[in-house]
Amino acid sequence: MKTEQALDAKVGEVFRNQPHAPPRHESFVRHPIRATVEEAAHAREVVDEGKSPATPAFIAGAVLALILPLTAILILLDFGIAHLA
Repeated sequence: MKTEQALDAKVGEVFRNQPHAPPRHESFVRHPIRATVEEAAHAREVVDEGKSPATPAFIAGAVLALILPLTAILILLDFGIAHLA
């Protein structure tokens, strides 16, 4: 009985010492998507602080990234509707 409890304690200890996430094999080359996400997070931190002289450029870039595709879609829809009419 005592050895069974000792064995259960050892097994529990081994499981508790295991990492929760499986090990990731990191490469010395950064993945482009991860690099982009890290840069975006850094840019967001810089904009949130507002201390960088580049903050207005970041804000203008974000506005243009939203408005330009929306404008292009609306213009294409307008020309498409005019062509079909």
